[in-house]
Amino acid sequence: MNIETQGQMQKIEFSSLEDFYRYITTTPLNETFRWQTLSSTETGSRRNDWFGTNTFEEACELFKNGWTEMSERLKNKLKAEGKFEPTMTSRNVQSVQGYHPIVPLYLMGIPNNMVRRQMVPMKQKVVTLNKSLDYSSRVSSQQIIDESVKAFRIIQKLESQNYRVNLNLVIGVSGSMWNSSGEKYFIRIRLKSANEKLNISKLSFPLVHPSMLRRLYFRFIEVHPPVSKSFLHGYGSPQSPQVLRSIWPDDILLPQFINKDIDKINTLEDLENL
Repeated sequence: MNIETQGQMQKIEFSSLEDFYRYITTTPLNETFRWQTLSSTETGSRRNDWFGTNTFEEACELFKNGWTEMSERLKNKLKAEGKFEPTMTSRNVQSVQGYHPIVPLYLMGIPNNMVRRQMVPMKQKVVTLNKSLDYSSRVSSQQIIDESVKAFRIIQKLESQNYRVNLNLVIGVSGSMWNSSGEKYFIRIRLKSANEKLNISKLSFPLVHPSMLRRLYFRFIEVHPPVSKSFLHGYGSPQSPQVLRSIWPDDILLPQFINKDIDKINTLEDLENL
């Protein structure tokens, strides 16, 4: 975990899902939440639909072992949309046969004395995407799921166009509106590095399930030491896409709500104004 502190603002970055999970499950409750009723462990049939799980322990099991039902739905959906071949380009290579001789090599008796054209994959470009998990309490579980599935589709489209994708989950929160200190936390968790393939089974829970926000992230707020009492009621106010872009200006943000038709997103420029 890496922490940058600027006044009352902290930027916390986890290099992997495992690092984030280890932090929230091994760090003691902070002074603010030590004697409080914890939202991360709240139960009750009226609230389970909002969380998407019955208990914190159930959320942890899905985090560790995968959300099988959603994984299968995503695999079928992405497969149905088709898999594209990497973009190819042609280049000249030396060969024993071809369309044009290399006279000096021919005179020297070197077998590879001809030029031919060969199709090769275009050089891959690396892009970093930050998927925002800044959903307010008024957003339903199904809305979170629907919006997050769009992120999977975008990642697949980029990788099919020969991009290598670094994928992060980001959350930005501030204390209650009456908190004059300006206390804010910006959390980024690396889900996938550019050298890794898109692993639907591993990412379906952290990227799509409401409990990633409403149980596991809540536990982060309950254990992170500097969190003040301004987070007691509501666990903080979500930050806008504009603010998140300013925190990580070199990355492309996939905001909470993607209103653009996914089928019409074909280039990085199409992602700039989601």
